[in-house]
Amino acid sequence: MFIKVLMALYPLIVFIALVFIFKFFRLRHLTNRKLKIPDVFTIFLILGMQIFSKNVKSISIIPYYLLIISGLALVLLLLDLLYYKQFTYRRFLKLWWRLTFFITLIIYLILIVITFTH
Repeated sequence: MFIKVLMALYPLIVFIALVFIFKFFRLRHLTNRKLKIPDVFTIFLILGMQIFSKNVKSISIIPYYLLIISGLALVLLLLDLLYYKQFTYRRFLKLWWRLTFFITLIIYLILIVITFTH
């Protein structure tokens, strides 16, 4: 039961810690305001997703997650090439990484709901 509660509180704890770290060390000012909390938070969500999916359900969710993220990258690439008729790495990577954050958060919340319903 402790792992389930920790799994539910993990994103909140990491988010509060990241806010404190960003404020205390002024990371946003050091990177010319380009690095934001969701950019770093995504890495911790992926790590938490791996750890908790292995502990709670004894299967890894990472291969499925990587498949979804790769599909997202292909769709974004095709949209850039067919709709905008140009491709810029900076815009593509920024959009892909921000969408990866939302997908990771949704998958993590689904994992929490599945864990508490079983």
